[in-house]
Amino acid sequence: MAEKSPGKEFLEIAIEIERSGYKLYELAADQKSKEVRDILLQLAGREREHEHTFRDMLTRVDGYIPENPCENYDYIRSVADSNVFVGERIWKLLTQKAMTDIEVLEAGIGFEKDSILFYSEIRGMLPKLSQNIIDMIVNEEKKHLSELTYLVNKIRSG
Repeated sequence: MAEKSPGKEFLEIAIEIERSGYKLYELAADQKSKEVRDILLQLAGREREHEHTFRDMLTRVDGYIPENPCENYDYIRSVADSNVFVGERIWKLLTQKAMTDIEVLEAGIGFEKDSILFYSEIRGMLPKLSQNIIDMIVNEEKKHLSELTYLVNKIRSG
């Protein structure tokens, strides 16, 4: 059996991260004020789009081996594990207790930061065209982070 390319493995993880993101945002939206619910549902929709983008990229990286495939492998894998764990922890919190608007938004901020870090790290494991797509997704994740941060500050300031 052929060894899976690191880019393909990390894209599969990215798909799981995006899936966790939209599930978390959709679940959290049910419990929140209208303003927070609206932004969470918008973010959930964007995370679904990212999942589809990563699925499309996955069909194009099969067999691609980067110049230095294992240079940062362990580090990237730990970032991925951390992100998946954060998603699971937030999911558990959401299902165990009602979180305040600010708690949900701060959880989203953490999730977006971890996603940005992970996607930035896997960029070098992918072909050039896919790197450009990763750049666009990272920029979108940064916008999500800004939107969540803005809303937290707005709620805190009353």
